Amino acid sequence: MDDDYGQMYGGEEFMGDIGLEDEAILDYDDGDDNLDLGSEEEEETDSFVEDRDYDEKTPEPTISKQEQLRMIHLRSHLNQLTEKVKHHQYLTEKTREEQKQCRNRLSQLETERDQVFKEIQGAESDKNTSALYRLRARHERICQELENEHELEKMIADRLEQEEYELSKVEVERGKFLLAEDDLVKQEQQLAKEKTDMALQRLRKEEMKAKRAVRQHARRQRDYQAAMEEQSRKHQMTVEDAERSHARHNKFLNQTMEKLQKRHEEENIRYKDHMRNKMEMLLKLKGDITSNRENLKALHARGQAANKEAKQREEEERQRILKEGGNPDQVLLIQKRIEDVERQKTEFENEKRMKQATIMEKILVEEKRLKKRKKQQPHLWTDPKSDKSKILGPQKKKALKIFRDLTDSSIFDDDMMKENTYIMDGPEEQATQREKVQELQRAETEDKKLTPLPADSSDSSDAGSDVEEKVDLAVPEFEGLWDQHKPYRVPKDTESTLKLPNGSKMEKEILEKVLDKHRQGIVVKQVAAGREFQGCPFYSKPDVIHFKDFEVGKTYKKKVTLTNVSYTVNYCKYINITEMLKDFIEIQFDPPGQMSAGLTCEMMVTFKPMINEDLSGVVNFLSQTGPFAIPLKCTTKKCDLSTDTSRIDFGTTVIGETLKRTFTLTNKGALGTKFEFFKVTGQKERTVTTAATSLGGLTTADTIRAFSPDSTSVVAKKDVTASLEKATADEKKTAEDADKASMGGMGTSDEQNGTQAAGEGLSVAGEGDQGEDEQALQESPDLAVSEMEDYGTLDGMKVGLVASGELGPFASTKLEIIWQPHIPGRVDTEFLITFSDPLSDSISIQAIANAIDVPVWVERQTVDLKICMYDRLYQDTIIVNNRATTALRLKFEVCKELKNHLELLPKTGYIQAQSNFSAQMKFLPRKSLFEEAGKYFDKETGVLEAPMIIRVADQTQPVPFTVQAVLTTSDMEFDTTDIDFGCCTIYESTKAKIKLTNKSILPQEFGFVGHPEFVEIQPNDGFGTLLPLETIDLEVIFSPKKARDYKFELNCKSLINREFKIQCKGVGVHPPLEMSHQVIHFSATSLYDVSTTSFHVVNSHTSTNEFTHPVPRIGKGDIAPVGPTSFEFVVPEGAPLTISPSVGTIEPGQKCPIWVRFAPELNELDIKKEAVRMATKAMEAQAEKEFEEKLKREREEADQALQKAIGKGGKGKDAKSPTKGKGKASPAPSLTVSGPRPITPPTIDTISKDSPAYASARANLLRQYRGSFRSFRIPCYVASGKCGNPGELPYSVHNTLYLEVHCPVVKPTLVVISDNGKSILDFGEVSLGQNIIKSVTIQNISNKTVELTSSILNTGGPFLMLNALRILPPDGTHTILISYTPEKGEVFHEVLEIQTGHMALHITLTGKGVSPMIEINMPMQNGVLDMGAVLAGEYLERTFKMMNSSSLSIDYCIKLDSLSLQRHNEAQAIPGFIQKNKTTNLSVGTQNNNGQNVFDLVPSEGTVPPGSSIDLTVTFAPDHPSDYYSDGIRIELFGKEETHNFMIKGMAKPRIMFVHETDDRTPDIESLAEETPVLTEDEDGKLLPTPVLFTLRSIAKENDFIPASRDLFVGCVRTMAVSQKKDGKGASKRSNGEFQFENVQLITPKGFNIEPQKGMVEAGALKPVTFTWTPPAGHDPNTPVEASVMLTLKGDVTEQVRVMLRAFVVSD
Repeated sequence: MDDDYGQMYGGEEFMGDIGLEDEAILDYDDGDDNLDLGSEEEEETDSFVEDRDYDEKTPEPTISKQEQLRMIHLRSHLNQLTEKVKHHQYLTEKTREEQKQCRNRLSQLETERDQVFKEIQGAESDKNTSALYRLRARHERICQELENEHELEKMIADRLEQEEYELSKVEVERGKFLLAEDDLVKQEQQLAKEKTDMALQRLRKEEMKAKRAVRQHARRQRDYQAAMEEQSRKHQMTVEDAERSHARHNKFLNQTMEKLQKRHEEENIRYKDHMRNKMEMLLKLKGDITSNRENLKALHARGQAANKEAKQREEEERQRILKEGGNPDQVLLIQKRIEDVERQKTEFENEKRMKQATIMEKILVEEKRLKKRKKQQPHLWTDPKSDKSKILGPQKKKALKIFRDLTDSSIFDDDMMKENTYIMDGPEEQATQREKVQELQRAETEDKKLTPLPADSSDSSDAGSDVEEKVDLAVPEFEGLWDQHKPYRVPKDTESTLKLPNGSKMEKEILEKVLDKHRQGIVVKQVAAGREFQGCPFYSKPDVIHFKDFEVGKTYKKKVTLTNVSYTVNYCKYINITEMLKDFIEIQFDPPGQMSAGLTCEMMVTFKPMINEDLSGVVNFLSQTGPFAIPLKCTTKKCDLSTDTSRIDFGTTVIGETLKRTFTLTNKGALGTKFEFFKVTGQKERTVTTAATSLGGLTTADTIRAFSPDSTSVVAKKDVTASLEKATADEKKTAEDADKASMGGMGTSDEQNGTQAAGEGLSVAGEGDQGEDEQALQESPDLAVSEMEDYGTLDGMKVGLVASGELGPFASTKLEIIWQPHIPGRVDTEFLITFSDPLSDSISIQAIANAIDVPVWVERQTVDLKICMYDRLYQDTIIVNNRATTALRLKFEVCKELKNHLELLPKTGYIQAQSNFSAQMKFLPRKSLFEEAGKYFDKETGVLEAPMIIRVADQTQPVPFTVQAVLTTSDMEFDTTDIDFGCCTIYESTKAKIKLTNKSILPQEFGFVGHPEFVEIQPNDGFGTLLPLETIDLEVIFSPKKARDYKFELNCKSLINREFKIQCKGVGVHPPLEMSHQVIHFSATSLYDVSTTSFHVVNSHTSTNEFTHPVPRIGKGDIAPVGPTSFEFVVPEGAPLTISPSVGTIEPGQKCPIWVRFAPELNELDIKKEAVRMATKAMEAQAEKEFEEKLKREREEADQALQKAIGKGGKGKDAKSPTKGKGKASPAPSLTVSGPRPITPPTIDTISKDSPAYASARANLLRQYRGSFRSFRIPCYVASGKCGNPGELPYSVHNTLYLEVHCPVVKPTLVVISDNGKSILDFGEVSLGQNIIKSVTIQNISNKTVELTSSILNTGGPFLMLNALRILPPDGTHTILISYTPEKGEVFHEVLEIQTGHMALHITLTGKGVSPMIEINMPMQNGVLDMGAVLAGEYLERTFKMMNSSSLSIDYCIKLDSLSLQRHNEAQAIPGFIQKNKTTNLSVGTQNNNGQNVFDLVPSEGTVPPGSSIDLTVTFAPDHPSDYYSDGIRIELFGKEETHNFMIKGMAKPRIMFVHETDDRTPDIESLAEETPVLTEDEDGKLLPTPVLFTLRSIAKENDFIPASRDLFVGCVRTMAVSQKKDGKGASKRSNGEFQFENVQLITPKGFNIEPQKGMVEAGALKPVTFTWTPPAGHDPNTPVEASVMLTLKGDVTEQVRVMLRAFVVSD
């Protein structure tokens, strides 16, 4: 950014010569970021300026930027003066007019005073006392007004004098600038001319560039064309090659296809053989199954015979004992018990031997597995000699002995063997480890000799560890308690060890370990309050035992607290520790025994490090609910190095200054290290080297460090080479430009050449051998120093005093970078910090800076005004420093875009030598800044970043600085400008919600002030604070006190006294009716109970006199009439409330009682969700049960397989050992069950109200219900007049009253537990006279004893309660018997209330008398079934269903009117087309000529089972064309009752295409006489057009006609002949038809229009064609319009239809 400012203002004089402004377009080469005043572009510009059209000999002086700024200020000042003159002239004229009006008023008052004085004299003479007092009071009032008017006249005169003085002063000031204004006009004209010239110059340049671009485009087009031709040629060659290749390989493809065909044939033969073998195998399997079934039957019969024989023997024994005189029962019982004992003993011995065999088999398998593992991994087991070499000393032996006493872990535990990490990879690593152990032993022996402390003491300084001490100052309170305490040891359970008969010592030990492992794995699930505990049962504090930064030889202790976090009592037992930690960690833990939830116990962990390595593992425990482990970590000392910053910015600095920046290097680890701080790269953009030999920023000294073996740097040689290559590429790109910008016209000095030579030498050295580099650099150390100094003079960046040192643990140091620029420009330097610790990475520090060479500089390059608001004044001070030795003149300039918003004072000043100068900056941003700031203002973010300039006399380069600010508005915005509360009754309040938004990014306080008393703003009474860009919701509450129109204003003020107003209006309404209670509070009502209450609606409007009392009206509208007034309550949907009466009429002075019924119920959605939850839980439990059973079954099978394997192994132990690995006798077969099967829970949609799941969920929710509270607002609409038909009585919604109902709901006392909790006892459909008894069981779910009473059922109804009620204790149940005997064929419904005093349980009793009912699902319209159209001679069938919805079987019979005996009698009536009103409507229409029925229904009679349906097939088979086929259908039940009566009709067409819905030209009844055949073809054999009549009627209005519109339908018959043509090519085409209207243009002038004029009709469909007739202009309404149009139909044949159109006008 600074470079851009330098370029912008550095070339100002050059731009001023050619008249350029800030917006001028500079044309300089691409890639050249700097404006080079000596480039070829300047010569082109000069030549261009010389070729201008106007005369160059007498050039007019151009207007500089400073002059333009002066002109802008002068014009602004003149405009302000002009505005002031106009303003004061307006005020003067206005004051003079006020003075004139005041004097006229004085003259009028004086005249009136004199007239009143004369009247007073006349009244005194007449002695009229009353008139005298009135006139004197009037005289005093007039005199007072005269006095006031005189004072007002004096004030106006003073104000007029002041305004005239101000006007004169402004005019004098304006006159001073008359000459300056003339000059300004000339200069503005000259400036406009200069801008025009500059635009012409830009235009010429753009034209030249456009021509050049056109030529380049043409050249690119030619190249593209050539490339396309070449590509086309290559593509053609490729295609030809492909064709030749295809011909060559075609023969090989044929051979391959033949081989594939042979292979497929072979596979088919093989597949057939396989299927034949499979069928034979299945047949054999079937035979085997049959034989097995017969064998099983024989075995079963044999078993039955044996049982029968045993029973026979028992009976004989019984008879024998009876004969001997004994007790057979006693003797037989004793024998059975003896037999049972013997059998149990035998089973026990067998089971014992089986278990012993299983254990021995497992032991043998474990031994074999251990031997195999020793062979495969011998490095896991060491010999005793190597174990002795690892013993560290006497104390180690003692620790190991204690550890062996305390642990009960098995050496055969696979998990422990996996955790063992002390595995050596080879003999070399074992030797290295042995040497380390020996060194540790020697160091420990020396420590013992030097210190008199005990062996287990330590000097550790770790704050988190406890050091062992022998001194114990604790004294017991009671003697003898502590002396008897001994450390807890893990019992070995030697007494309970199972003794193996004839077992070796090794087998006994292995058995003991295995039994311990089994005992430790036994866990118990912990369930409390119905929930099973899952997770870790004990919480450890700390959660990880961490010995951090330990030292070898010291001893550390940590105390660990274990807390029981399970639900109930638990136990804790220490098991073991990770194998690799046993030599270093000692655990002291006394089992606390039984621990309640929340209790804690302590454990002491002692760590004695002997090797300097990180260790990790776990401490294993076993609790009642399962095992758990505590992680344990031991970490050595490490380095943790970081810096507080990775980038240091020195900003902009003047050449010659020295800046220092420090940063902190911190070591957060416990291990110290050495560091070295040096520079890696230098000034990348200003390096004076060639592209071939540039080293970038790498100096000679840095190269020595990078390649020296003694250096502590960890930078690899490859990284250094990569950085050199990268720097070379960067320098090659910008070397030439950097030379010109930084060095100017200076030549290449010797120092630069020396730097280049050094760079070349380093490049060569970097590629050569490292030893040669070191030797060359050691031979010439002075060269490196001189190169470093030379490079530092160009770069300016160097390391401070501290370049290397040692950083201790937990320490930090300050490192310094010195910036002393000598050449102007930007510098980007990289420094590197390397460390001696091999595990620590190097840290890179980047330092950037910018150097300038001006003597005058600003302390703050960026003046940050933070966040500013519009139209608020902000000030700041600009401090300018002068480093020169002479005084300088300064001139402050503001960019023209901010002239009206920002000002620097003073504009010109002098700064003394070696001093500073302070300027005042005033910033007043206005709203116009948004448009005027231009590119300096970001309209999206509101950030203003404007450049300012300080011009120094005799200096071409100005001093720039930047003013930054974030502009924000102080507006607060409402989401609405007007609030219309509408109409509100005087008994209620209306609430309107508004949103107040803070548009500013600063917080603002607000408050509503001055609002009327009938308005309230909440929350906080309308006061608060808005955070930046925050929107809050406010509520405006309008509570009118009387009926009138309200208009008021809400005023919201901010803390800076800005006002934001909202216009509000509302209408107060006094309704004709009022309610005795606006709010109803129901008492606590249980679910499915009912509570009722009442209130009154009062009509107190008896008089329309508004002066005596308030009258009902809407605002200031008409007063409501006195008379009967009606009301209607509308309860919200879903509310458990009922209002009775909801509609009524009240006479004046009367009142009407209203009853409100509250019946709460559970939400249906909540019940379904609970049902889904319960079903999911049940499915999970079932899946878990199945999983456990399957797992148990597989385990039993595995045990049986293991027993068989043990039995086989005992016979041939040596013979089976080689084949053990094949898996035939595997002791632990894998389980196939991986877990419970996945379940698919039901969805809410699948739960119906009648399902048992729904009822169970409802009962469950009733028991768990905790109560709720809801409020409802019910509107009551009011209208004057009596109630009548709905919608006839006019009413006003503004008179609506509102009733608020509060409904608390509690848990019920009684619930129904029978029939899944359903409270509806449905007896279903019962025959008349039949008696059915059902029961319902209720339960008391409360904690109190209740006394039950019931309501009385209808004595004349079918329901009867058979048993009495009783007192129910808590959780008690009672069964109620209900009898149902219907006597009528109807539905019965009653409600039985079971009352407890505080609530009632409603049991709904319902039943239905049986009455036969059937339903037919035919698509009929107005009782007519339309079969559609069919070709004459074909038939059409449709199938419908007839359903029996009753519980009885129904006999039906279907009859046709055409077969009725009354048909001929009805046909004797006068036909309908002869009658005027066509009252006769015969159901029987045209019939077949062949005597067969046109319509037929099959089956015509039969029986429909209850709840089922049958299919009815309707057949339509006409034998000749006609549109009037119809017949009547009647369905009779049981031969008596007629339930359904409808009409069926259809049409028969001669061809598949036809026209429908035209006017009838013939009667709808066919004549019985023989008709003369009509010619349908002409002489040429073509079909003659068929005429049809189509009438349109337009309705006449006053001055216009309504266009007539009517649809004509074109249909296509689905013929059976077309459907049978499956393979015919024309089948699909002939199945559909086409139509087209011809000569439509002939009827268009008469006002006819057809849409669409052509189209396609699918088979079996009708397509509408809309005819529209609009009477043309000048049409005679009394004259009909006739026209015709030809319609061509293309189906099986092509025919034409002449549509005769007739249109006329009718009256409305």
